[in-house]
Amino acid sequence: MKPQRKKVTIKTLGEKIARGEKIIGMECHDTPSAMMGEELGMDLLCVGSPGPMALFGHKSMNTVEFQEQLYFLEAVLRGASTPFICCNMPNTTACVSKADAVRNASEIQRRGADGVHIEPHHKTVKMVEAIVAAGIPVVGHFGVQGERWSQVGSYLPRGRTAKDSADIVKLIRSCIDAGISTVLLEHASEELTKWCYENLSVPVASLGSGPYAHGIFHVSSDIIGCSVFPTPPKRVPFGNVWQNMKDAYTAYYEAVQSGAYPRVEESHHMHEGEFEKFLDLVDKP
Repeated sequence: MKPQRKKVTIKTLGEKIARGEKIIGMECHDTPSAMMGEELGMDLLCVGSPGPMALFGHKSMNTVEFQEQLYFLEAVLRGASTPFICCNMPNTTACVSKADAVRNASEIQRRGADGVHIEPHHKTVKMVEAIVAAGIPVVGHFGVQGERWSQVGSYLPRGRTAKDSADIVKLIRSCIDAGISTVLLEHASEELTKWCYENLSVPVASLGSGPYAHGIFHVSSDIIGCSVFPTPPKRVPFGNVWQNMKDAYTAYYEAVQSGAYPRVEESHHMHEGEFEKFLDLVDKP
């Protein structure tokens, strides 16, 4: 039996990076995926908004409720314990006030998470600082920020111009000063990500942002190819579970239609002599 590894912490992540090893993480929102992440030895699991979108059909991250994130967090915690587990805070829970941000982050930690995941903005750095001051690690999400789609108006890659890259770095530096422990760059230019990897004082993880990073991050539903939404460009799927599900459901539907399922030999039967006894019992007035 494989011995259980020690709990992954901010400290052990730093030690792994110091040894020149790559941090491997994924967004995760269900117990089976969490169990597999645990078994493989993934370093970081983030309970993100893709869960409510991929499984609950939200068309926008802006409609995801905090309680839904907590449901998914509990599902992941039932399947994994040793990775560093953080949970997304929707902007409505992280950006309204410092008091609300700390209260909601504390609830996430009370449920069992090791930290929180936030998509910061220059005007919300003070909330990040308050959460860190409460002793809760923060993973900052930069580049494409899905929860700010209505503000930005697109999911186009970020950091493709000097000005945009400099603006992102300015925000990241403010958040590092506020105490974030990790930078996650989603669909940012490879050049920007590499610069951050080589120059920032905290670990940098890449989500569709190229290979030059301390860690590589992916979304579980995109890894297996199973979401109600198309996989984003440059985010390579490693499976096609959606098609597998469709094939299986189609085969079931057609088998029932044709009478091929269920077969007689797949039925359960009474013990010998019990059917006759049953008839006597039901025939009695």
